[in-house]
Amino acid sequence: MTKWIRRLSYMFVFVLFLTIPMSAFAEIPLSQKDQNSADPLNDADRQKVQQTIAQMTPEEKIGQLVMPSTHDNDQNMPNEDTKELIQDYKAGSVIIYGNRDARTTAEYNNQLQEWAEETSMGIPLFSTADLEYGVNQHVTDATAFPRQMGIAATRDLEAAKAMASVAAEEMKATGFNWNYSPLADVNTNPNNPVIGVRSFGENTELVSDMTVAQVEGYQENGVLSTPKHFPGHGDTSGDSHLDLPAVTYDRETLEEVHLPPFQAAIDAGAESIMTSHVIIEAIDPELPATLSEDVLTGLLREDMGFDGLIVTDAMSMQAIKDNWGAGEAAVMTIQAGADIVMATGSLDEQKETFDTLLAAYESGELSQERVDESLNRILATKVRYGLSNHRYVEPEEATNVVNTESHKELAESMAQDSVTLVKNDDTLPFDSESNESTLVVGPEIYNQSYYIEDIANAVQAKTNGEVEHYVTPEDPSDSDIADAVQQAEQADRIIVPTFSASELPEGQSQLVKALGETEKPVASVSLGLPYDIKAYPDVDAHIATYAIERWGSAVPVSWEAAVDVIFGANPGGKLPVTIDGHYEFGHGKNYEEEADPPESAEDIKALVEHLEDEGAFAGEMAPRALKRHLDAVSHYEGQEIEEKVIKHMQGFKALLDHQQTNELISAEAHNLLQSQADTLIEKWEAFAFNSEQVMADIEHLSVGIGPRPPGSDAEQEASEYIKGELDKMGYSAATQTFDIPGGEQSQNVMAVKEAEGVENPEIVYATAHYDSVPGSPGANDNGSGTASLLELAKIMKGKPANKEIRFVFFGAEEAGLLGSQYYVSQLSDDEIDRSAANFNLDMVGTAWEPGSQLHVTTVDGESNAVWSSVDSAAEKLGLDDDRLTLHQLGRSDHVWFHQEGIDAALFIWMEPGTEPGQAGIAPWYHSPGDTIDRVSPEKIQMVGDLIDSAVSDMALEQEQQTEDIAS
Repeated sequence: MTKWIRRLSYMFVFVLFLTIPMSAFAEIPLSQKDQNSADPLNDADRQKVQQTIAQMTPEEKIGQLVMPSTHDNDQNMPNEDTKELIQDYKAGSVIIYGNRDARTTAEYNNQLQEWAEETSMGIPLFSTADLEYGVNQHVTDATAFPRQMGIAATRDLEAAKAMASVAAEEMKATGFNWNYSPLADVNTNPNNPVIGVRSFGENTELVSDMTVAQVEGYQENGVLSTPKHFPGHGDTSGDSHLDLPAVTYDRETLEEVHLPPFQAAIDAGAESIMTSHVIIEAIDPELPATLSEDVLTGLLREDMGFDGLIVTDAMSMQAIKDNWGAGEAAVMTIQAGADIVMATGSLDEQKETFDTLLAAYESGELSQERVDESLNRILATKVRYGLSNHRYVEPEEATNVVNTESHKELAESMAQDSVTLVKNDDTLPFDSESNESTLVVGPEIYNQSYYIEDIANAVQAKTNGEVEHYVTPEDPSDSDIADAVQQAEQADRIIVPTFSASELPEGQSQLVKALGETEKPVASVSLGLPYDIKAYPDVDAHIATYAIERWGSAVPVSWEAAVDVIFGANPGGKLPVTIDGHYEFGHGKNYEEEADPPESAEDIKALVEHLEDEGAFAGEMAPRALKRHLDAVSHYEGQEIEEKVIKHMQGFKALLDHQQTNELISAEAHNLLQSQADTLIEKWEAFAFNSEQVMADIEHLSVGIGPRPPGSDAEQEASEYIKGELDKMGYSAATQTFDIPGGEQSQNVMAVKEAEGVENPEIVYATAHYDSVPGSPGANDNGSGTASLLELAKIMKGKPANKEIRFVFFGAEEAGLLGSQYYVSQLSDDEIDRSAANFNLDMVGTAWEPGSQLHVTTVDGESNAVWSSVDSAAEKLGLDDDRLTLHQLGRSDHVWFHQEGIDAALFIWMEPGTEPGQAGIAPWYHSPGDTIDRVSPEKIQMVGDLIDSAVSDMALEQEQQTEDIAS
């Protein structure tokens, strides 16, 4: 029988005999989930869950409460013991260990789900794993990301969420639906032997923010996320895998330091939380959290309001196993408030867990009410996550999904941003182009030498010189150190990785010190905890990677990024912990001379914060003032008001000078920030409408060339000038020639800014006419509109747009709007359908005093897309309402666009109160008096800023449907 027939037959039996259709476990779209509730089911789904529970046998109920670890055969697939746990003991969840490739992992999970489907209830499994640094933790060809402390070193919440999103995608592709990550433990004890680099760090706020980012990243992409180890394992000095640790801090410390990340995760909608096998004396001095009703029910459920799944940490850990045993502990944790017992011991211990729980349930020691409470949560969560609909995965597709190029690029980018340059006495970066030789010397880690060998290979890929490596024991002896020093004498430079799971072995610190005495440049690299430098503070340079945790599982992408930094890549990391007596939380150096130019004021603000951490300011007031100033700049950047961005950045520079004069900032920091400010000003100047340049173009058109009647040589000269200016900007300008009365020809000049990444984009037009009547220079009318459009084309060249922008300069307007009429007549039906709006510049430079109100004129006097965009831009720019009006004017170049159904408007200065049909022109328009002295740069600047803002906004609006455009 084929698999799909078997699935249908089970479905049929389930519907026929149990009356609870599998749709009870159909997926509710993630967008519809109430992220602040653990039970957002509708009444019908909730009733189906209740009916399912009512029809379950005691064995089936208890089975849903137990999560055994799986057992494997010689082919690295689940064996008959695992099948027995699922089919005979009715396990509702599994946790998977071991390493397999993506295809095998998908097949592995499919087999588990198939066995679950073959049971009488057919309820899908939670398939879970510890995937803290990504699916690579157990899937060999999946993406490996930095560990949590490395992620926190980036300070990048968006990247933290993106990493979780990618991990969720790879999890689902390989058949997992539940991840035991992130750790919400605040690592306040530097000698913590179990958490360490698995934590986001020592700062409660940073840990909270990172925890929330990852919870959202996982769950918004269809995978349960589990903050752990409640209520905090970060201040322990013992390892619960080996003994029963206890923490003695008071309730205030618990509530202020260790609980906030869990509370933040709960508020963000975390679906599950894992318990810790740690005695929290402030809550329960007798029992570890996993077994304590005061902790799980009193603190977590009642005080903190958590109603999701509580899952225990592995119950085979010595903290539990040696003190209570698998069966007794399982009953105690369910009584305390846990929902799922993680049974990870031997097969006998796992069976003991099921059997003891079942006996306790049948005897009444575990009440039906208590068991059903957990069943409700478990089954409701399986419904919400649609586990029946997504029970199986495609093994071939799994291979395609994991470790795609984009996933790899994200991991590499995060790794470089995590690498923390803790110290650098003008030693780094090493020159990759030189032929200098390099020695890489470091310890075995858990009796393995490949760590140092891999680092040496990464170094060799970066340098032209020879690279040798020497691997010492984990705690090198005096003779080991002497041998290393002897080799170092033959090298030009030295890289020495160190590793500690808790405190650094004495031999490693002595090795670093001895290598430093060779007077060769030495760069040390902590592969595990970042505290190693405390033991050798005089080293020339030191880098923290956070790459290896206490069991030795490695994340090579992190040490590869460290090698990149050693040879010149700019490090981005800031310490997520304090290195007591040496470096503060947030410390992290970079290669300032190679710092990337700022993209925004936020980049400069981040640099101010870094310099503040480095002690570049005398007190707190100076950096606070700088950051407040940059916040204002960011506001105007968001509104794309170039003029105000530039003005406020110039004020920022003045503030820097003031601080230097008053010795509030170091000279080095002052110079660096001044340079960054200049760079940002230059960037925005390129995007700022410049009325001075407009005036220069008007002068060339109206004075240099003079009157430009349609069909004349002067009009031809003007068109060539316009085309030449567009070509200088980088456009591929074109000329469109057409006949006009009298046997002459005129021409339109056109340039196009292509849409970015959009097929068949909408089209936005910005237009003007450049000809003039005989005898009139056309400075205010044709010249001001044409020159303003040239400036708009220049500043739009570098701006993003998801619409095509066409800049068109019409000839022969003064011969009866022939240029615009001809241009529109040549548009195809497709172009017309895609056309969104036409901004037409006309009399935008008048110095005529009564012309003090800018009229945005439409043919019918009705508001359209152009008017809406301009009105929004005016509000953003802070223009007075009484200076901008909507007006009816049925002449000039916007008419033909309107007649084709394309929203269009003309921009013209008029006297306030001008009525439709009564619009007059200034006394000198279209006369010999229409000269450049009658042009107002201030009015041109206002209109230029307005059109720039309106066109920029429209060019990045969401694409409309064709029928909406046509209408």
